[in-house]
Amino acid sequence: MVDDWHAGDLLGAYVLEACSPEEARQVAEHADGCATCAGEIATLRRPAEWLGVSTARAPAPALRARVLAAARAARPAGSRSLTDFYRAQVAELDGLLGDLSLPLWQLPSRPHPSVRRLMEHLYGNDELVATAAGLDTPPLGPGAPPADVHRHWRQQAGALIERIDRTDGRLLDRPVRLAGRRVVERPLREALVQRGFETWIHAEDVRRVLHLPPRDPGAEPLAAIVTFALRLLPAALAAAGRAHPGRAIDLVLTGPGGGSREAPLAPGTNSDVVARIELPAAVFCRLLAGRVSAPDAVVTGDATAAGDFLAVAATMGCD
Repeated sequence: MVDDWHAGDLLGAYVLEACSPEEARQVAEHADGCATCAGEIATLRRPAEWLGVSTARAPAPALRARVLAAARAARPAGSRSLTDFYRAQVAELDGLLGDLSLPLWQLPSRPHPSVRRLMEHLYGNDELVATAAGLDTPPLGPGAPPADVHRHWRQQAGALIERIDRTDGRLLDRPVRLAGRRVVERPLREALVQRGFETWIHAEDVRRVLHLPPRDPGAEPLAAIVTFALRLLPAALAAAGRAHPGRAIDLVLTGPGGGSREAPLAPGTNSDVVARIELPAAVFCRLLAGRVSAPDAVVTGDATAAGDFLAVAATMGCD
């Protein structure tokens, strides 16, 4: 029986699909509004996925074809859940934080004075989306020890992923204030791209603390970050006093996530391309996060327009 506060021992049975239908319904309804239990469910699901590997049996010959056919019918090939990118980056950062000793938590992680402060910052930015999704997130007191910061962040991120997955897209058009210097509201679906983007970048920050090489998130996430940023850049150019009405940049991104995009240099105008900028998609995304100060870009055409575009793009991060 589920008590008034937490689902308790039923969480393990729920993850293994061993609850009765009534118990499963009660746990799902409770976790829908409880960040602690939703985060615990997300954590338990990771090891649960590996249960039975040691005793795995070869599948029936026709099973693979039936499973793939059912998967394609439910979700067309090449599409992804909006939470997939965020989920992957949360898992990556969670693993990196687990390798940090207490002294490493105190080291600077640019632009933050310490890894602990970086994670407090990330928790606060995630909270904007968690609150908009209807979650009652656990408070993180000032000066919390690193273990508490890590646990609170992971529980909140897991609860947000669980909530979005469970609501089957019903919350994705809900307006959310994005993280960043300016007050900007966008649909929750776009805020989830920003959550994946920022989590990836902060995982990169922690990788630097651990002296590990950078790791790109893959072609689809990089392309999603670029699309997200290009929607915001015209207004950002105007706010910075660097808009060029009626003009646009031909942005040519190479490598995974690349492609050619026309990027208007002012909001709401028909634009003529006046310059071309070519650079790797991963470098452009790191520029957007403020982690690349002078990208090795190939620029042709109007140098002033291209320079304004790159300068404002470098201010789009969440720090």
